[in-house]
Amino acid sequence: MNTHIFSRPVLFALALFLLSFFYAGSSSFALAQAAAGIGISPAIIEPAEQFEPGATAQFSVEISNLNTVEKTFYLSIRDIIGVRDGGVPIFSTDSSEKTGYEISDWLTLSAEEIQLQPGETKEYTFVMNVPLEVSPGSHFGSLIISAEPPKLRASGAGIGYEVANIISIRIAGDAYESARIRQFSTSQYIYGTTDVDFNVHIENEGNTLIKPIGPLEVKNMFGKQVAMLKFNDNQASVFPKTASNPEGTREFDINWTDESPGFGRYEALLSVVYGEQGSINTISSTVTFWILPMNIVTPALIGLIVLFLLIYVTVKVYVKRSMAVASSGVTRRLVRSRQQNQFPVLLVFISMLAVTALFFIILLLLFA
Repeated sequence: MNTHIFSRPVLFALALFLLSFFYAGSSSFALAQAAAGIGISPAIIEPAEQFEPGATAQFSVEISNLNTVEKTFYLSIRDIIGVRDGGVPIFSTDSSEKTGYEISDWLTLSAEEIQLQPGETKEYTFVMNVPLEVSPGSHFGSLIISAEPPKLRASGAGIGYEVANIISIRIAGDAYESARIRQFSTSQYIYGTTDVDFNVHIENEGNTLIKPIGPLEVKNMFGKQVAMLKFNDNQASVFPKTASNPEGTREFDINWTDESPGFGRYEALLSVVYGEQGSINTISSTVTFWILPMNIVTPALIGLIVLFLLIYVTVKVYVKRSMAVASSGVTRRLVRSRQQNQFPVLLVFISMLAVTALFFIILLLLFA
């Protein structure tokens, strides 16, 4: 198992690279490479065509020396056996179990090192020979470029850096594409503002790399669309199940913010498509949540409490006076009857307000 010792700046640069390059984000990828002092382009080699068993192909990359001095860089091939949360690839080691998606034995490097002047860029080629006995579907590897020779890196005595690209090859045959949304949820059920975080777990049940994309539609309690978001707009990939990634899942986060205040129950519908052209598959899932701004809910609750207290006090006063009239003589009752008639009118009015308030609360709850 290879051991690397890095300085703190180099660790930071390498972390930026690993977090960015599997997303195929050109701008962030270039930034990470610039920090490391090595440039490699393209960041991802992913031919559109499928290769037959026994096929041969040649690929090329451009390697740049981003340092101010002449440097010798060392090249090697490593397999990618999985992906951690956040899209960070897992590289194989000597003790790694075989996944069936390896590619390193297929690739032959034209040279194991390359010397570049400051700011110089050279084209580098390597050859792929697909075995006759190979499983269909996607196979993954990486071209590693390091500032230290392999022996020095293996001993753990080197202090340097390395960058890599992604090589994704599809082999013709009975490739199986299948996926499902294992989880689609919000970080909480009730929000106080229109700032909602969605969390999505996509599971790859097939044997090929998939790039799920699609719309995320948000509707309010009346069924009106209030937002249309893009899910996985940068087309991040979901790796098939392997020994290091037995669940074959990848987590995605997406945020919805809106300047307008929201209120009530909302429903979000995620519709994801994946697969090659001509065999597009669709999966979907929904989640509900509430937006209850406290600057609206608090005054409403206070008003409702005051209304019920007013009803309680009015009924209590009415009952008390009615009992007082009943205990008096008939003459006194007739005298006060006109005064008592105003209390039922007030009671009916307040009761109507309470019933109206309860009606709207029940109507709101029915949408849940």
